[in-house]
Parts: sequence; C-alpha cells; structure tokens
Amino acid sequence: MRSLLTALLVLLLAVASSPAVDYGKIDRALAREPAYKAKAPAYALLLFGPEAKVRVWVVLDGDVLYLDRDGDGDLTDKDERFARADDCRGIEIADPDGKTTYLITSVGVYPGVEPGRRHLSVNVDVKGPVAYRQYCDAALRDDPKKAAVAHFHGPLTAGSQTVNWKLPPKLALATGDAPTDLRAVVGTMDGEHGCWVVVRSHAGEKSAFAPDVHPVVDVEFPPKIPGGPAVKKRYALDQFC
Repeated sequence: MRSLLTALLVLLLAVASSPAVDYGKIDRALAREPAYKAKAPAYALLLFGPEAKVRVWVVLDGDVLYLDRDGDGDLTDKDERFARADDCRGIEIADPDGKTTYLITSVGVYPGVEPGRRHLSVNVDVKGPVAYRQYCDAALRDDPKKAAVAHFHGPLTAGSQTVNWKLPPKLALATGDAPTDLRAVVGTMDGEHGCWVVVRSHAGEKSAFAPDVHPVVDVEFPPKIPGGPAVKKRYALDQFC
C-alpha cells in the first residue's frame, strides 16, 4: 500500500438539513422537583426535534429515576418516577410538528470512565415522515446548569468513532502498509455540551438500512512520483459493528 500522506474524510449521508442548535442557550429551568433522597442527584437533559423544542429532564436519585415525560419541567407529575432505570420504557413523546413522535424504548445507567461518574443510555425510535432509531451516551452531572444534553432527531453529521471525544490510536489513519479499520458514526455530536446521539446502524444482526444506503469515505493518497497526480479512492462503509 502507498504511504498515506493525507486522508480526506468525507462521509456522505442523505439527511434533511436542519439549522444548528446553540446548546449553550437552551433553557435549563426546572419548574418543580421532588424531595430527593440522595445528597447529589444527577441530571441529564434530553432534547427532541430538529430545533430542540422539546426538553425532557432525566434525574437519577440513587436507583430511582425521574423522567419529565410531558416536558413541562415539573418532575413531581404522576407517572414520572421509576423505581429503576430499567422500568422506564415505552414512553412516547410528541413533537410539536404534529407528525413525529419519539418512543423511548429503554433507559440504562452504567459506570463511566471517570471515578464516581455514571452515564445514561437512552434508546429512542423516531417515528414520522422519517423513521429511524437512535441512542445516546450522556454523562450524568450533579448540576442541572452543567447537565449534558442528548439531542434526538437533531441535525445529523458524520464523523470518526471516538472514545471520550478522542480518536483511539488504533483507529487513526497512519502511514505504512498495515491496513487500518476506519469506523464512523452518524449523529448529533457536540463535545462541549456532552451531546453524543447516534443513528443505530443495525437491527439485530441485519443492517437497519437498504444495501445501497451507507456512508462512503474518500481518501486521497500522495502521488507515487513527486509532482504527479494524487491517487483518489472511495471506500464504502457498508459494514456495521
């Protein structure tokens, strides 16, 4: 294989264009909260819709989970307390557009890399003119003003798979003859605000999309002879893991 000088990563996916959302300006007000038992309840904020008009707070109080299913900022409403995160499933949330709904199929809590930090995982089915599935990974934080956001059905971009917002060394393109795995995700990602929501690429052991629907990567290799034309190749990212 030729030595790789530069790699131009262009992941192509047909998605509806949506305006960017300034997560720093999202209203984080909570109208009412229950009497928590834990000294430091942990917060995350779920956002829904292209413009993030629907805000759903999630609060973990020990093992108890609160989910503001009607998006009114009041966590004391009926049916918003779950004894365990696993009990929070089958929650349907309507988009103001009147055409789209979001079905929370499961919620999980697991330890993060940081000591004492737990993370929230949420699986959502987007139903409407465009139907697909997404899931998130959001660090739970003890201050709602600093809570990570998870934006479902937001503007989509494509990028390399990262771990803690960094590209793992084994996935970085490098010079030499050794093959490199190139892994990508499609979703709504913002490291500054902890937003990592990606499209689920598979349903069980099968691709979630038609065989001809997948991102591609365009790679530009340096010329074999100095001053010669660059070598450009396209690779289909048509497998999932």
